[in-house]
Amino acid sequence: MLVSLLAFLIAFGALLVLERAAHRKLQEIALLLTGHADVAIYLYSIPLLPGVALHELSHVAMAKLLGVRVRAMTLFPQRQRGGTVRLGSVEVLRSDTLRSALIGAAPLITGLLALGLIGLHVFDGSAVAEALMSGNVGAIVGSIVATLQAPDSLLWFYIVFAIANSMMPSASDTQSWPPVLGCLGILTATIVLFAVDLAQTLAPAVEMTLRWLAAALSITAFIDLVVIALLASIAAVVARATGRRVEY
Repeated sequence: MLVSLLAFLIAFGALLVLERAAHRKLQEIALLLTGHADVAIYLYSIPLLPGVALHELSHVAMAKLLGVRVRAMTLFPQRQRGGTVRLGSVEVLRSDTLRSALIGAAPLITGLLALGLIGLHVFDGSAVAEALMSGNVGAIVGSIVATLQAPDSLLWFYIVFAIANSMMPSASDTQSWPPVLGCLGILTATIVLFAVDLAQTLAPAVEMTLRWLAAALSITAFIDLVVIALLASIAAVVARATGRRVEY
């Protein structure tokens, strides 16, 4: 259980770091190509559109499932205060803390599920999971690199990249999370400490889920690294061709 949890946390943490790098490189290329910040926002959003659509539709689906009215949804990027860009948005009526937290978490849940299914059925995630549990670095690297041989790998690489870099919750998505996470933490601690039989019953399913997600997210992190390296090369070529330079 501990190994599976650690593998999941490392892979998820890597994705958080890589997401920022991916967005930064996409924005850099868009700015180099257009030379205009407002136009660049739209160009930058296009590659991520499938993931953004999944993100916003997940909010809508969860809101409707929980009986919360949806006022509006947009997939058009918008510049925010501080220079950040919001690629899409959903406006819902105010609701209680639990429902707000679930609506905010919907894109992350959907994204993890989608990446997990793709990793399992397209990229042979079971082999990656076994390698991760073995702790053999060579086996882990070999199993992940083998994803390049999957049928239609380029198409799936793009889909995974778009989903992975659009599924993370925004600040507004997480506003209702603290009290809900606190209650979940208390419930989990109670089960582990006082309901030993139930904890032992649930443990195999939890470990299998963590192992499955760790494998899928490891594959996703590898894909992100490959695409970011490609984007960095494209940015260098475009910068040389246009004579422009982006400073951060």
